[in-house]
Amino acid sequence: MLAGMTKADAAQGRPKDPRVDAALITAAIEVLTESGWASFTTTAVAKRAGASTASLYRRWPSKQALAGAVARHIAQAELTGINTGTLEGDLRELLARKRKILEAATGPALLSLMGQAAHDPDLRRILHDDVYLAVRGELGALIGRATGRGELANAVGSAQVDVLTLVLIGTALARSVFVETGAHDAAEAELHLLLAAINLA
Repeated sequence: MLAGMTKADAAQGRPKDPRVDAALITAAIEVLTESGWASFTTTAVAKRAGASTASLYRRWPSKQALAGAVARHIAQAELTGINTGTLEGDLRELLARKRKILEAATGPALLSLMGQAAHDPDLRRILHDDVYLAVRGELGALIGRATGRGELANAVGSAQVDVLTLVLIGTALARSVFVETGAHDAAEAELHLLLAAINLA
């Protein structure tokens, strides 16, 4: 049990302690990073967090829901609030934040979830809502601002934003599979490809 918690605090119906939420999310990231999806269980996460499985299930009814909370935590922490004043600056910052996610402890955890999603419809739906839509929303917003500033000659349609979002996410997953750790970072090339694609839309 976490320091400062009592059995009464953990009882059904008591207000949820945000310290427990944070501890469970951190533990979930650690378990995913160390062991991957195959060993990602609610029991392992609760034990790592020093919490009960009952307290975990009061927050998330399944390990898929917990995984969604992890993805949402990562996306909200790193992929929002970008506004440098230019399209190139915004895209550069978005790519830098993507790189930060992948290089931190959150990277292997998120990639593990993305790899498993192809085999788990519930997890796929959760990641669509908590990762894909978060990235798409941020990308759409920065393209919209660029259009408003007159940086783009042509409007970028919804279908194009969909594809650009898949490119942003897909390069992260592909790089984790096909490129050796420590290899040259291709962020600058990705930036110019995205700029070219947006300007040609």
